[in-house]
Amino acid sequence: MLKRRGIVALLPALVCAASVLGQDRDYLQRGEKELSADYQIKYDRAVRHVLSRGWRKDVVVRMVDIPPFQAEWVTGIARTSGGYKAFEVTASKHIWAELGFGMAEAERKKTDYHSIRPVLHERPISDALSTRIAALWHRVLADPKNYGKDPGIYLDTDQFTYHVSFLPHERLTAYVVGWGPHTRQLIDVASAVASHANGAPEADLIKAVKKAERKLGI
Repeated sequence: MLKRRGIVALLPALVCAASVLGQDRDYLQRGEKELSADYQIKYDRAVRHVLSRGWRKDVVVRMVDIPPFQAEWVTGIARTSGGYKAFEVTASKHIWAELGFGMAEAERKKTDYHSIRPVLHERPISDALSTRIAALWHRVLADPKNYGKDPGIYLDTDQFTYHVSFLPHERLTAYVVGWGPHTRQLIDVASAVASHANGAPEADLIKAVKKAERKLGI
């Protein structure tokens, strides 16, 4: 799981012709991932229920991380009546595992995700810094060059969904399996936002934002 603890390089192995870390472009897909199978719909419903803070109407920047073997989590920025807040919400248990996918049907029917609780951290963040972070999301999600069909096949790696609705009439959402050179910058900043929500010095977040701005040419 790509989180605030500096373990960005420790994602599960990828099965593909070339490592996602080495790919020279992003392969974003517009909108949210289309769900067709019953288990996909059930899982998505469970994630949104447990981590509902990430989908409240006040959220203006969001990254959802669905890891294969660890607890699902969401981080981002909310525009509240008291100002902007950085937030991170993590499932207390791995939702996928608790739903029992991979079990025999008889056993799976006994599973219940309602016992999983959200672990939420929130902390104020300045207007100026929130604006800069939203600009990073906009730069990556609005660029058509970052979209395309990925020729690789990836197993056991994180799936990310990004969203920004910071400006009036702005609503950009995209998802991707793994990451590329541009989404990697969003992941690094999202991890820093989560750390900020947990009490890390604001200077650490500013440093991550500056680095991403430089990498993305902002």
